[in-house]
Amino acid sequence: MANEVASRSAPVRSVPVWDPYVRLFHWLLVIGMAAAWWTGKSGPMDLHYKLGLIVLFLVIFRLLWGLVGSPTARFAHFLKGPSAVFSYMRTMALPKPSFSFGHNAGGGVMVAVLLIVVLIQDASGLFNTDDVLFEGPFYNAVPESFSRLMGFIHAQFFNLVLVLVALHVAVIALYLVWKRENLVRAMVTGRARLPEPVARAAEANGETRFASPFRALACAAVAAAVPIAIYYLG
Repeated sequence: MANEVASRSAPVRSVPVWDPYVRLFHWLLVIGMAAAWWTGKSGPMDLHYKLGLIVLFLVIFRLLWGLVGSPTARFAHFLKGPSAVFSYMRTMALPKPSFSFGHNAGGGVMVAVLLIVVLIQDASGLFNTDDVLFEGPFYNAVPESFSRLMGFIHAQFFNLVLVLVALHVAVIALYLVWKRENLVRAMVTGRARLPEPVARAAEANGETRFASPFRALACAAVAAAVPIAIYYLG
């Protein structure tokens, strides 16, 4: 795996980091969550429900892609132990780029937490009701006390999502202004400018080669089967 931190004075060059499927997931999730928030506040609830199923598809796809996808997409690539996370956090205040190939140790934790929270928030809506026109597909399949609990989780976990998103944006701004590292550009273009030693190590380890689109299609098919089954059978 490429070194996490490299000298600022080393020559840099552009290398592939994020495959199209990770980038598409990222931006579709942003749009999907924003649209779900708006419909949840102002309706219509039927559209809110459908958007929730789309978000569920996206999260399931990302979980599968984290197991079998491109190197930087895999959980094994960016989920580190506590010592690595704390070690990285100590470097955040330094006014220089981190030059991580993919998610750094702290960013990896943020990705994992966001996926878990969004999944819980989304799944809880399947047991929810607005007490007027909408009932989730599993609302009548569970005791009323459980559905009330799911309703509470559905509301509160979205507040947690907003906090995590705000923290995510703040860290991105910190990197751009203080550390002079544009993380958004890499998530748009799929490429990052990294020091030559980091780039060479990533290439030597095969980390710059993206997984097959057929593998992505298979993951998408499996992920889509869940919300489709819920919509038609739930």
